[in-house]
Amino acid sequence: MNQHIGTILRNTMKRTILFPTILLFLLLICNQLLFSGIFPEEKAKSFANTDFVFPTDLIKDTPVLIALNIGTSRTNGEVQQEALLAWQDAVEGSAAPLRFAPFYHISVIEGAPFFVRGAIRRGLAESFGDLIDPERGGVLFLSKAEKFAKQAEIPIDGEPTMVVVSTDGTITGYVKGQVDSFSLSKLAALWEKAK
Repeated sequence: MNQHIGTILRNTMKRTILFPTILLFLLLICNQLLFSGIFPEEKAKSFANTDFVFPTDLIKDTPVLIALNIGTSRTNGEVQQEALLAWQDAVEGSAAPLRFAPFYHISVIEGAPFFVRGAIRRGLAESFGDLIDPERGGVLFLSKAEKFAKQAEIPIDGEPTMVVVSTDGTITGYVKGQVDSFSLSKLAALWEKAK
């Protein structure tokens, strides 16, 4: 009889711990899927040296993917760039419809003096080389990156960030970190939701 009660108690404890864990995971996923930040409009130049308004000029008739690099240092920015190029490779190599999404690389630089911005943009363009179309990459020079990130509701944490922007300009959601099959599936789900 005591053994039977012990088994019931162990099973009840397992369920008691498992249920809150599953619930927390689902709440975190729902929070990401209900995301509704928006990027502030910013004047920018592409790596091909053409003027554009971010994000307005990037949005056409389909949601876009933005590989957002808000580096916390130069070294961190370089690490994020490598990770975001890996994201691009994974998206382009995917069997999902996501592979047809317009893909842009945007680097955010805070506090750069006006007279060095051209050199920074050219240096970034050279670092990408022929890995991306120069019209699909650009730099946002901001006085306050934190204000930009706050309006977009995307934390600055040193992680590479893939952002899905819908055709109405709202941010459908984002995925942070290195690309893997789970994160790629999550990005594909956000892109499908944005359509």
